[in-house]
Amino acid sequence: MKIKHILVIMDPTIDEQPALSKAIEVAKKFDASIELFLVVYHSGLAPKWFNQEHPQAHIISNYLKTKQRWLNTYLSQVSRQNISVTSEVRWNKPLYAEILKKITECHADMVVKSTHQHPVLDRLLFTPNDWQLLKCCPVPLLLAKLATAATYTKVMAAVDLEKSEDERKDLDEVILDCNVMMSEYFNAFAHVIHAYDPSGHELWPAEHINILGMDVPSYDYQGHQDNLKEQHETELTQLVEHYPFDKNNIHFVQGIAANQLVDVVNDENIDLLIMGVRFHSGFVNSTTEKVLDQVNCDILAIKSSY
Repeated sequence: MKIKHILVIMDPTIDEQPALSKAIEVAKKFDASIELFLVVYHSGLAPKWFNQEHPQAHIISNYLKTKQRWLNTYLSQVSRQNISVTSEVRWNKPLYAEILKKITECHADMVVKSTHQHPVLDRLLFTPNDWQLLKCCPVPLLLAKLATAATYTKVMAAVDLEKSEDERKDLDEVILDCNVMMSEYFNAFAHVIHAYDPSGHELWPAEHINILGMDVPSYDYQGHQDNLKEQHETELTQLVEHYPFDKNNIHFVQGIAANQLVDVVNDENIDLLIMGVRFHSGFVNSTTEKVLDQVNCDILAIKSSY
């Protein structure tokens, strides 16, 4: 993965921009350029279908100029780090559609976006536009949180040992490659985690034997659990054997993936979690949603088709 151009999605609802701060750190490490991008839409300013020639077009133009001036106030924060920087504001709805269009146009290698907590609910304000971007972003998407460290000292890759038929390359390998790269550039400790959820007792396909004329299920549930654990452990060992990971930083845990990921990430004080984004029936899976909301670190999300 090469990072030469970073697209930063700016958030006009907050003053401090975590996405920009993290993009600057990444750009310094990779000698990349940065582009600040803002998509806006205000229904009160949009021309009505029955009056397309309304002077609102002039109002929208002035509105965009105002937003451009706001955006430009952040340029010096980048340029004083000797990083090449540009900016652009566009008017469009839905917002994510214009962002995806821009990613293709500017040949972005990474997109960085801020996330922030709801002050009352104590959870991420993740809008439909955010979910669509997470689902459709064709390049790695870095979700930056406000309360995280300025740089990365511990980077963790989450692998699930699955591979869809439409994946061009094993997503786990892409995640591990990215982990090694980010760890080297930031001089950080590299961690790997795999959490497997053993099949429940009620799901175990039992064999049946006949005792005194009765059909009675017979099975070795614990044997099945032991075999499952051995299988996952072997696959994880084979996956990481060609990578320079410290054995003490390879975490093999049993339980519901989302819960285990959150616990280990927080216990190990991970700064950056790299994870794949797979979809089922067009939706982001529940593991992704729960991890996004509960881990206290930035997340680098990589789509399965990347």
